[in-house]
Amino acid sequence: MKFLLHQGLGYSTVHQIGDYLRSHGAGRHWIERYRGDIFVFVSDAADEAILRTEFSGRLDAVDDTETDRTGRRMSEKIFHERVKLKRAYESPAADDGTRVLVDRLWPRGVKKTEASIDNWMKELAPSAELRQWFGHDPARWEEFRRRYAAEIHEHRDELDRLRDLIRQGAVTLVYSAHDEAHNDAVALREILLRRR
Repeated sequence: MKFLLHQGLGYSTVHQIGDYLRSHGAGRHWIERYRGDIFVFVSDAADEAILRTEFSGRLDAVDDTETDRTGRRMSEKIFHERVKLKRAYESPAADDGTRVLVDRLWPRGVKKTEASIDNWMKELAPSAELRQWFGHDPARWEEFRRRYAAEIHEHRDELDRLRDLIRQGAVTLVYSAHDEAHNDAVALREILLRRR
């Protein structure tokens, strides 16, 4: 469930809410800032009840099923906009946000000092066996995506860590493949958007 913090209230209120949920809550909670608004998300019905009773004068419940003109859920749209893709050989930009390398091997010829990589999540890269089998062959793309999704399940903690980064702001998945349509970063982005 998503709640919107009333205008004019800032991070001191957010800290109070976070502290209360940590000591009395039952599930996970997180905070997102989007275009000047501050949202509080909770994963548990008991925590939703806490926010509705204890913080009713400071928060408004937001209908997560509200859609934009394309029919996409607003929270889905925000998540979609935050996850970007970029080749490791392209220059870093200010709007990249947190840059996460999702390849198992460091990109050939790219200096670590110039790559501006904030996190290197090797565990989320396809296994060496899967990468070699795929070989960036578009004819194997569908099967690669299926096998890769199965491998990702073995690294749920790392996937959750990446989702937490996305909740905090823009994240750019950095990859080295030449094929911009058929690579592990494209498949990982699909997994992130499909399973939240």
